[in-house]
Amino acid sequence: MSRTKRGVAPSASPATTENPNTSDRHVLLEAMINHVPDFIYAKDLEGRFLFANRAIVTENGFESVEELIGLTDGDIHGDAAQRAGIPDTEARVMRTGEPDLGYEEPAMRGDIDRWLMMSRVPLKDEAGKIIGVVGASRDITQKKASERLLQAQARILEMIVAAARIEDFLDEFVKAIENLATGLACAVRVFEAAAGEPSVYVSPALMPHEGLTARISTVNDPGSLTYPADSTAFSFDIPASEGKAHGFVWCVLAGRQPDAALVEFIGAAARMAGLAIDRKRAAEHIAFLADHDMLTRLPNRRFLDTRLPEILAVAAKAKRKVGIGFLDLDNFKQINDTLGHSVGDALLSKTAERIAHSLGRNDLVLRVGGDEFVVILEKQKDSFENRLQRIQAAVSQPLRIGNYDIKVTCSIGMAFFPEHGETTAEIVAAADLAMYEAKHNGRNGIATFTPRMADDLRKKFTRIEELRKAVERDEFVLHFQPQVDLLTGRISGVEALVRWQHPVEGLLAPSEFIGLAEETGLIVELGESILKKACQQAQAWIVAGLSPIKMAVNISPRQFQGGLVEQIQSVLKETGLSPSLLEIEITETLIIQDVETSVRIMRSIKQMGVSLSLDDFGIGYSCLGMLKTFPLSCMKIDRSFLTHLPEKTKDSAIVSIMIQLAGSLDIDVIAEGVETGEQAAFLRAAGCPYGQGYYFSRPVQADVIEDMLAKMTTFPTGPAGDLQ
Repeated sequence: MSRTKRGVAPSASPATTENPNTSDRHVLLEAMINHVPDFIYAKDLEGRFLFANRAIVTENGFESVEELIGLTDGDIHGDAAQRAGIPDTEARVMRTGEPDLGYEEPAMRGDIDRWLMMSRVPLKDEAGKIIGVVGASRDITQKKASERLLQAQARILEMIVAAARIEDFLDEFVKAIENLATGLACAVRVFEAAAGEPSVYVSPALMPHEGLTARISTVNDPGSLTYPADSTAFSFDIPASEGKAHGFVWCVLAGRQPDAALVEFIGAAARMAGLAIDRKRAAEHIAFLADHDMLTRLPNRRFLDTRLPEILAVAAKAKRKVGIGFLDLDNFKQINDTLGHSVGDALLSKTAERIAHSLGRNDLVLRVGGDEFVVILEKQKDSFENRLQRIQAAVSQPLRIGNYDIKVTCSIGMAFFPEHGETTAEIVAAADLAMYEAKHNGRNGIATFTPRMADDLRKKFTRIEELRKAVERDEFVLHFQPQVDLLTGRISGVEALVRWQHPVEGLLAPSEFIGLAEETGLIVELGESILKKACQQAQAWIVAGLSPIKMAVNISPRQFQGGLVEQIQSVLKETGLSPSLLEIEITETLIIQDVETSVRIMRSIKQMGVSLSLDDFGIGYSCLGMLKTFPLSCMKIDRSFLTHLPEKTKDSAIVSIMIQLAGSLDIDVIAEGVETGEQAAFLRAAGCPYGQGYYFSRPVQADVIEDMLAKMTTFPTGPAGDLQ
């Protein structure tokens, strides 16, 4: 529409109405305004353009400002101007005289995400009357885009710092990406989502598209996803700290190509999402470590202390019974020590799997110690005992680990809630006691808790405390049992045997306290005292003018591995006893725990001149190898081989072979447990040089031995050749 058609009269020529200087200034001012990139204009009271700079002319597709003068925004932009609220805003400024400054609004031309910052002030004449409006606007598209990016970045970082749940984080993440640009939609795919977590998150723009979420959840390559032909799709991996992708971010932009800044930001956002997922996985791993055993992946004791009270509370409310099984592998320490920890670990892992596979749907197994497991059994139609028997059978199945074929059994203790306890501590302790009862009954069995077990435990604790005080007060005395030369009947040596002179119960045999001393570690201090007293007594007999005899002293496994060589050297030096008169008795169980270390210790003892005797020979599984490997001076045939001599032909043959074997290796032999003249006669005839047992003498006090030595007592060595 031209100015003539609008009825606007042409303005007077500046040359005829203004002086030259004013004209020059106007030309200069107009030239300056035309070089400003911002949009500057003036309108009359009806919204018609009175003036516009070159930026507005070019923006609206005109060649010259004259084409624009007299037109309104409605003439140029149609209904878009009304929707943008431009006429209303300008009318308000002209009506009120109040400027409208810094108003942000979408541009009516150009990209759909283009924004302008508008400022409008009243246009007044020389008398101050409002005759129109002056406006200026600036393209703030880049500023708005930057603000969007910063807001999205701040929101994402805020959620990372706040350790938001990963579901909440990714849900907000796709919304934040979608808000970066008009027509932008976003989806996130997580490859290995945790149980209960979604694997796909989509922004609101994608939600109406049926089946899209399902399609995204099935692909690992976002390039295989379809999208409208007039749109652009792009994606980024969500990197994980270990290098493997957690998933991907997939974006679709409608109708145009994304700008470089947008693509760069979404790539950075994908990396931030990777940090959030890494943090979530790390937190999950830490939580798992706190409540689970890393070797077997089973819940641990901490989990037991947390979960079992909840199970018991639910059972109490429903008046249901709960079974607690305490399972311990039999002889696991021996397997671990002899075959190595790697084999032991593999055995524990396989055992955990077998137990877990034997459980019912609502049952639970936990590893609470080295080779100890707790099984929590909910009440079912099948009995608790039947289920424990299935577990026991599964555990005992033969297993091949590396080059070893292993068959391990287990002992299980059973206790019931609420019958045997109402708290976690009570019920687990009861099951633990029952497990020890199963061990005591021969292992590879199941025992159910009874009140007697608790009484036995209290007695045990009382006895342990008494034993501690006894060691402190030195309430122990030595008795000595003669070892007899079977050819002469004369005493060749004695074995020192400890007794506890209990202040109330009187003299107690070793069976009453040695096991507890081993279990509590008191055996180390007690053993050192026994060794010292035995050497002192042997030297005292020599000082009294009696014939020197060898003193045999038993050594426990704890003593053997705890500075025994230095201890023997110190005692011999202190007592003055000749090393040749001391014999250290060791057992097969003691030395097979660490063969290399045992050989080194034994050689050091032998180099001092002290004899080494292998006690209980014949009842282990590697006796012959020991005679060859270890620097032994003597072996003691176990009493179990003498019980049926000479009646049983097989026992007689075995004992004869033992004696011959030892003789060929230049090792002395002492037969333990000689109780009859027939046994003594057989041993003497078989070539056994020494015997020890009740047939000759029970263990007696030192003064009795002293009297025997002084009188040169001769013992009978069999019915056919009794020496009086």
